[in-house]
Amino acid sequence: MANIEIHRTETIKLREPTVVLGFPGTGLVGSVAASQLVDALDLKFGGYITSPDFAPLAAIHNYIPLPAARIHYSQKHNLVVILSEMSIPVANSMELADKILAFAKSLHAKSIISIGGISLKEEESAVYVVSTDKGMVKDIVARKLAKPIREGATTGVTGVLLARGALENFPVMTILAEAEQDFVDPKAASKALKVLSEFINTPIDTTELDKEQASIVKSAGEKMIKSKMSKKGPMAGESGMYG
Repeated sequence: MANIEIHRTETIKLREPTVVLGFPGTGLVGSVAASQLVDALDLKFGGYITSPDFAPLAAIHNYIPLPAARIHYSQKHNLVVILSEMSIPVANSMELADKILAFAKSLHAKSIISIGGISLKEEESAVYVVSTDKGMVKDIVARKLAKPIREGATTGVTGVLLARGALENFPVMTILAEAEQDFVDPKAASKALKVLSEFINTPIDTTELDKEQASIVKSAGEKMIKSKMSKKGPMAGESGMYG
């Protein structure tokens, strides 16, 4: 009996669309990038994904509750976005990957592109690419959009999709931006979206992500200053409390 089900709330009729995935991971890059993609291109809600193993929660956007794992699409941009704002249980990775691949094939999708974060700590602003299609990698590298990964491993839904795509000769690619492991990294999400934008030749506004990054940097700087002041002790006339 199927544990995971994909429910369509709209009839999605597109012509060989690109399917983009964004799931939680390092820096929450996938989820953040996918959410921004939906907002920037004004994608329509087209379905959702359920499983008894998924966390019992709803995501709230613009005052509207939505399933945490859902599908959006755009006829104008010939694009489908599958995103999750909750962690996918490891035990569900294989089945979910199979369901997504079958869903993409039912749409006669041109390719599946996953967005995520990576923490190699080799180059601060680097973006990397891995694909079952050598032509896709060659194109991205030739245009200097991202760097290829020669050796390594990737796990979860994306890892299974890459392996399935290689076995079934289906184009699956993942764009991985260098990201912080310990907190949300909108800068990395913005970098990944810029690569996607160039690759699919579709303008994607990342202004909001850039603003969020600036806010995080400012907040971190203020906390650092306060931390240094607290170590020196309170100044005369001050209570010693900072907030």
